[in-house]
Amino acid sequence: MTTKYAETSVVYEKAMHWPPYTYRDYPKASPESLQEFMDMLATENTSNDRKELQPWIPFCTLKCNFCYFPTELISKNKMGNYLEALKKSLSRYAKTKYIKTSEFSEVYLAGGTPSIMSTDQTIGLLSFCEKNFDISKDREIKVTGCTHDFDYNKLKALSEYGVDQLDLGVQTFDDNIRRLVNLRDKARNAEEMIKTAHKLGLRVSIDLMYNLPGQSLKVWGSDIQRALELDVESADCYALEVYPGTKLAQQLQSGDLPPRADQGAETQMYLEANSVFKAAGYEKTCHNRFSRIPEDFQEPCMEVLGTGAGFFMGNLGKFSYVDIAPSEAYIEKINNGEFPISKLSVMSTDDEMGKMMMRLYIRLPVNKQEFKVRFGKLPEEAFEATINKLEKKGLIEIDEQEIRLTKLGDIWRYNVCWEFSRPQENSS
Repeated sequence: MTTKYAETSVVYEKAMHWPPYTYRDYPKASPESLQEFMDMLATENTSNDRKELQPWIPFCTLKCNFCYFPTELISKNKMGNYLEALKKSLSRYAKTKYIKTSEFSEVYLAGGTPSIMSTDQTIGLLSFCEKNFDISKDREIKVTGCTHDFDYNKLKALSEYGVDQLDLGVQTFDDNIRRLVNLRDKARNAEEMIKTAHKLGLRVSIDLMYNLPGQSLKVWGSDIQRALELDVESADCYALEVYPGTKLAQQLQSGDLPPRADQGAETQMYLEANSVFKAAGYEKTCHNRFSRIPEDFQEPCMEVLGTGAGFFMGNLGKFSYVDIAPSEAYIEKINNGEFPISKLSVMSTDDEMGKMMMRLYIRLPVNKQEFKVRFGKLPEEAFEATINKLEKKGLIEIDEQEIRLTKLGDIWRYNVCWEFSRPQENSS
């Protein structure tokens, strides 16, 4: 395939959009693994890694056609009971030795759509977290949500409380495509909320999706330009992944929606974002982010304490976990005095080595000496065949200090990380 971008070449048949070592692959929690997890929580946390506290709100007012998250539609009186259970779960974690000896540098209200909470509920939950956990003095507070759930008064209250950033699921500014994927409000409403947030001193990070049904490179370019005109502080640019069982998958299969572009066009969309955002002073960071926020370029939060119905981002020590869903089952578990965990992964040494190589997926280099101190061998010794293969393909480059992605490797970074999750022929 030939395109106007010289660094583009087809290395894999299909670009992966999700990394390995995620909740999709976790085993069901067993009495033994749960006990091991609770035993760990009874120990002191000696890690100096940055840590994130993530209360999880699973509710939405409607479900986007492409959404595969374990969310549920909000119903009358459900939020109050859920928040009561959520705080009980947070309190149980807060009383453990591991969490008492943990300082959290970020509080992130995630989901779902936390913005559907009332102003009092939102401030109340944030205040609860700050009273019950050791939150660092220079902490960041981020609230995610949809633009149609905010108004001036709610944004003003969040700003006055000390919220630093809104993460908004804009996805696209094209009203025709917004309608196709079932986004509730129009682009002008999203734009007004971004402008209002800025006037109140809040940073704004938006999600933008590319390779949506009917989205051309020209439309995608217009989305990028609108983000720049609105002066957003960062944009997370995601290629659409169509998951079986979603309404979008059904619509595409039946022909009710226009087809999506092929892999080559999708790659051009990514490179267009890369080029335009870079020219405007943004830099690549995190999973898919183009940002000019200084805090985005510090070490990421390696430990995430969260809880909520369907929460799937839990990562404490060598444990990764998913909470039970739906909300009724979650509330029942909490009221029975149980941890609401449904899936629990205990990483092996091989898993830990593979996960350290996943720094590449968040666009960070792997320090070879740090790897050796932790595992007793260099990455080239642990992953000899894989590293040789990726270097020959021009996806990574290596020197005496580190392993990092090339420009070509950046395009295929998810695929690169999947290579490190596979059994190694020479591993011991």
